[in-house]
Amino acid sequence: MALSETQLKKMLAKYKYRDLTVQETTSVITQYKDLKPVMDAYVFNDGSSRDLMSLTGTIPVPYRGNTYNIPICLWLLDTYPFNPPICFVKPTSSMTIKTGKHVDANGKIYLPYLHEWKHPQSDLIGLIQIMIVVFGEEPPVFSRPTISSSYQPYQATGPPNTSYMPGMPSGISPYPPGHPPNPSGYPGYPYPPGGPFPATTSGQHYPSQPPVTTVADARRKQKQVWICGHSYVFWAEKRALVRSFGPQLGIRVEDAKLHWIGKSGMMWDQLIPTLFHARRRLPDPDVLVIHLGGNDLGTTKFVDLIIRIKKDLGFIKHTFKNVILVWSNIVPRKAWNQEETYRFMDKNRKKVNREIGSFMKFIGGCVIRHDSLVPESPGLFHLDGVLLSQSGTDVFNLDLLSVLETLI
Repeated sequence: MALSETQLKKMLAKYKYRDLTVQETTSVITQYKDLKPVMDAYVFNDGSSRDLMSLTGTIPVPYRGNTYNIPICLWLLDTYPFNPPICFVKPTSSMTIKTGKHVDANGKIYLPYLHEWKHPQSDLIGLIQIMIVVFGEEPPVFSRPTISSSYQPYQATGPPNTSYMPGMPSGISPYPPGHPPNPSGYPGYPYPPGGPFPATTSGQHYPSQPPVTTVADARRKQKQVWICGHSYVFWAEKRALVRSFGPQLGIRVEDAKLHWIGKSGMMWDQLIPTLFHARRRLPDPDVLVIHLGGNDLGTTKFVDLIIRIKKDLGFIKHTFKNVILVWSNIVPRKAWNQEETYRFMDKNRKKVNREIGSFMKFIGGCVIRHDSLVPESPGLFHLDGVLLSQSGTDVFNLDLLSVLETLI
């Protein structure tokens, strides 16, 4: 039985930012029903302890065509959300920890999202979504072969770390209070035995996203359009507000509703958390326009950037069922903030656009080319050479409109 908001407030009575913590906890346990709030003593590295709340249970992780329930424990400090949670993989006795760059021998989880935690941009929903992506690439646990009821403690391997889960000897956590030992995992949390994530015939997978509701009669369904990206998108919305066509870009609201999700300075690794944060307040998109990547050029190898973009676009396509993805080409700039030469930056920009354009065709998406937005055209760029001018932003919006009209 899920805890009520009143019960959570009593549980978190000593938390400095109780109401914010209650709000986020309620959101998490509503979306991830296998995660339960639990009060317990957390032991810090210096031996001191404090009564803290944790969210303990499983999250669904897709891996090689199947979805597995990975047990985790997220400890919320009494200063949450202004300090990040302390996170652990919490294996059952039928699992062993797989150490890697994100999980140590004691099960403690390390992620850039935690290291760069900043309220309100960072939250638990975004953190869990990042875990799902990361664990889908590098599983944090393996199943152990079924043996007799007498289990030998698992001797953790990997780099030593003094951080540990209370009551978690040698990397193996105890069973949840009130439940008898169960070699198959948490009660109600199936986990396939016999090797690293083997295929399973169990029907108890995490439920997939509900199918898009169809319109029973002949009336046309209003499309939901998300336009997400860095400062170009941010200023495109501002510009649209003062133009005659408005934030709908002249598209009838009966046909589609446009939602602008623009953040100045946005980098590619912020995309998925931003989308899942938006998903908490908006209907799922039928069309998703993404204008990102320009700020990432020069900060990472373009080959690695292409791989990351393709992987994330595939994940988004899988997560938002029936969505049409639209790649908005990285626009050339008069100047790049990075230290690389202009020629080098523009060459890599073209390579990224070409590779992702081909990939979009493969997954049934579309491309907005922005052929008119070139540095040689006078008056289209801001004096800094990076941002578009008002006229350039108008052209950017018209490019968006020309493609959106074909999809609505």
